[in-house]
Amino acid sequence: LALNALSRDDSAQMAQGVLAVESLPAELHGVVIGKAEGNPFFIEEVVKSLQEVGALRRVDGRYELARPLDEVMVPDTIQDVIMARIDRLEDTSKKTLQLASVIGREFTRRLLERIADLRGRADDLLGELKAIELIYETRLFPELSYMFKHALTHDVAYNSLLVQRRRELHRTIGLAIEDLFADRLPEQFEVLGYHFTRGEEWAKALHYLRAAGAKAAARSAYPEAAAHLEQALGVVEH
Repeated sequence: LALNALSRDDSAQMAQGVLAVESLPAELHGVVIGKAEGNPFFIEEVVKSLQEVGALRRVDGRYELARPLDEVMVPDTIQDVIMARIDRLEDTSKKTLQLASVIGREFTRRLLERIADLRGRADDLLGELKAIELIYETRLFPELSYMFKHALTHDVAYNSLLVQRRRELHRTIGLAIEDLFADRLPEQFEVLGYHFTRGEEWAKALHYLRAAGAKAAARSAYPEAAAHLEQALGVVEH
């Protein structure tokens, strides 16, 4: 579906909805319209960013500017707005979000705890990231899982890590999954193939990609099987 950008009035209404107010300060209206250009996610992130830097304050059920907007740096792209929000997190919260991003857009609390030294703070850290709407809870059973609110948020967090660090983490995650799911490993063949490929653990990557291809072929999912085997051939080249 081709989605048109929001109009100026709709953009303002959405910003008002994010703040739960009936009107915006005139200066804020201009920033939202000018920066976001009708992109709903950009509108939401700009407004949240301005809240987090203390540029807005709530007075008698409405928001007003706490300081002139020309003193506030509002990035020009949605990726930069998201990165600025991530950079404002405390160091432990930022690292937690980055580690989660390497697991994938969706991740389980148990796997995150296994690869991160959270020292019993997992609930607090995930609760903080959930409260500022960078992630949300997707399910409680069979185990507690979370998901990045938007694919762009996941991508920005992932790309904020150095390539070498991502490679190390993919390898660590693959080994952790082998351990955590040792009793039902076939469920994880595809995920293991992905992480060990990204981690450049070529022997394990080849093993799990072949296994994923065979599993897909066994249930007659031939395009999926072909895709896994094509990935396996790419691994062989390494």
